[in-house]
Amino acid sequence: RGASILVASGDSGVWGRSGSPPDGAFRPDFPASSPFVTAVGGTVLQQEGTLGAERAWASGGGGFSNTFSRPSYQDAAVNAYLVRANLPDQQHWNASGRAYPDVSALAGSSLDGQGYCVSVDGKSFNGFTGTSASTPVWAAVIARLNGLRLAAGKPPLGFLNPALYNISDSFNDIVAGRNDANTGIGFNATTEFDAATGLGTINWGALSEKLMS
Repeated sequence: RGASILVASGDSGVWGRSGSPPDGAFRPDFPASSPFVTAVGGTVLQQEGTLGAERAWASGGGGFSNTFSRPSYQDAAVNAYLVRANLPDQQHWNASGRAYPDVSALAGSSLDGQGYCVSVDGKSFNGFTGTSASTPVWAAVIARLNGLRLAAGKPPLGFLNPALYNISDSFNDIVAGRNDANTGIGFNATTEFDAATGLGTINWGALSEKLMS
């Protein structure tokens, strides 16, 4: 439909909202695992309180859909990832499914005080964390880019994923951490695309250059 739809990847790691089942199969979250949305995962700061290097948030949702096959816009990135990465045992996940998240941003963590300070009704400030916090950050970036494009006489970005995977070198690459929900089994962050942080986090300079062209 040509719309930009951003969805949180979930806050339960590879196990999804239903948790770890007896058969040990990962539980992909929906709608994040739909190929028609842009799924946003989460990271945390490697050094608490210091803006800089990030790692995958252990509770950030990610993996491979058991319902949707992999869309063509993901083929190159995901095929390279499947060859390159140190992956969990195949019994846990579906290698031919739609991989998610697509991108990530800081999700914070209530355990280490890295949450977003948000004003509620203009009266008080509260700390918010999780991929429900990282997703609006990406939505704001896309809204800003659309505003710049419209001012330049260009159409809005519309469905984001084909364009994002076409500029996969325009993100901050996250290469540390694992979305195992602290169980020891999950997807490791690695160079380029991975099923813990997607293509990476926001690099405004590179994204605005590529997506304004």
